[in-house]
Amino acid sequence: MQEMLGHEIRGAQVVSGNSNRPQDTCNNDSKSQFNVPMLINSGALDHCFVNRESFISLTPLHQPTMGLATAKESIFNVTGKGKAKIETCINGTNRNITFEDTLHIPELCSNLISVSKLAAKGVKVEFDQYKAQVRSVSGTVIIMAKRYGRLYAIETTSRTPTALVSQTK
Repeated sequence: MQEMLGHEIRGAQVVSGNSNRPQDTCNNDSKSQFNVPMLINSGALDHCFVNRESFISLTPLHQPTMGLATAKESIFNVTGKGKAKIETCINGTNRNITFEDTLHIPELCSNLISVSKLAAKGVKVEFDQYKAQVRSVSGTVIIMAKRYGRLYAIETTSRTPTALVSQTK
């Protein structure tokens, strides 16, 4: 099933995947599409993704646009805009979620899902002390996020690349 849905956090500790160990979100050496945390963010004005590989389509900006994360008073470069996709698994059902008008910002340490952009598409975002849930217009849970400290990290289905080696005798 595919659903269509419409700043900077440095040094934050979140858990990626099903691990129970916190990981540093700003280790630039390990920014693969599989280990960048995905956060539901009520302060983000746009959906923002770090890696090019997360985009189904991406239009590069000929001149990068400057963005400002007001909470940190920091500036970052928006290098493109397009359609990004994640895969989640809710109660054993895989869901492909597509985010339109997503900004490509390689400098960020986390992917950010904008609550206001979700609300503009008619979906509901519910928070409690342990988790956040995103419900489609029909009421189906399409995204789950666990709370880690003051952050809500989305659990995505990551497909770790595998290399197969064959040997002849």
